[in-house]
Amino acid sequence: MGISGLLPLLKDIQVNRPLSDFAGQTIAVDAYVWLHKGTYGCAPDLATGKQTTRYIDYAMHRVRLLQHYHIQPYIVFDGGPLPAKKGTEADRKKRRDENLARANVLAAQGKHSQAREYYVKCIDVTPQMAYQFIKALRAGSVPYVVAPYEADAQLAYLERTGLVDGILTEDSDLLVFGCKQVLLKLDVVASTVSCISRSDFASMASGSSGGISLFGWSDLQFRHMAILSGCDYLPSIPGIGLKTAWMLLKKHKTVQNVVRALSLEGKKKVPEGYLEAFQLAEKVFLYQRVYDPTQQMLVHLTNPPNDEEWDAETEAYVGE
Repeated sequence: MGISGLLPLLKDIQVNRPLSDFAGQTIAVDAYVWLHKGTYGCAPDLATGKQTTRYIDYAMHRVRLLQHYHIQPYIVFDGGPLPAKKGTEADRKKRRDENLARANVLAAQGKHSQAREYYVKCIDVTPQMAYQFIKALRAGSVPYVVAPYEADAQLAYLERTGLVDGILTEDSDLLVFGCKQVLLKLDVVASTVSCISRSDFASMASGSSGGISLFGWSDLQFRHMAILSGCDYLPSIPGIGLKTAWMLLKKHKTVQNVVRALSLEGKKKVPEGYLEAFQLAEKVFLYQRVYDPTQQMLVHLTNPPNDEEWDAETEAYVGE
C-alpha cells in the first residue's frame, strides 16, 4: 500500500507530536486503515464466518481517543473499485485466497497459532463491515463520507478544500496526492502521532539519511519520482526504486528523457507502452473523482484539461 520505501526515505522530517497539539482541528481519517488493523484481533472469526464486533470496537476506541483531545474526526471510506487499480486488486485477491487456503489446512491440523498468521493475511474489509462502522459513527454523530472510489483522493480533496486540517493514515500515497499535513503511526498508549509536513520537504538536503535532496523540488517532480519508483497504478521499471528515480530525474529532468535514456542504454528493460501508462497513472493522482460534501456532487480532484488527451477512456480510468 502506497509508495514502497517512501516513509523511511522521509524519516528525517517525521516529527513525533502529542495529540494535544491538534486540539481544535478536524482530522480526516482513512477508515479502512483502522478497520484492517481492527481485524487482526479477530481474523480467525472473520475468516470462518463467526460473528464479531471487535474490529468496530478497535476503530471506535480511536475515534473516542481523538475526541478526548478535542480533535474532530472526519472518517473517510473507500467506495467502488477504481479501474486504474484493477491489476493491483486482482493480485491482492489472489494472495488472500492463497493465505485462506493455507490457514484452513493448518487449522485442520490443529496448528492454530500458525493458522492465525495466515488468517490475518487473508482478511479483506467488506462493505458490510464498513457499514457496521458507519452505524457506530452515526450513533455517535461522527461525520463521515464514502468516497466514490478511493479514500486517498477523497482525503486529499477534503484537505485541499479546507474541510479538514490534516490526514491520519498509514498510506504514503497521500503525500503524492499533495497533502500538506499527514499524520501516521497513531500510538494510543502514548497519545502521539508521527507528523510529516509538506513544508519540510525543502529541508531535506543531500546530507539527509535518505540520501536524497528535495530542496527546490516541485510537487510535479516529487510525484514523478514516486510514480517512477512504482505505485498502485503502475509497476516500476525493474530495478528502479525511489533513489534511482530521484537520480534519474535529477540528471535527465523529465520522465520522457528518463525513459529515452534508459531505452538507449539498454541496461534496464522498459516495458512496452510504459510512457503512456505513466501518463495515465499520473492522471489518477491528479484527476480522480471525489465527492464534494459542500456541493453534494461528484467532482474531479482537480479540473481535468480540456484537450484531445482527455477522452472517454481516460475518464473511465480515473473513475466514471
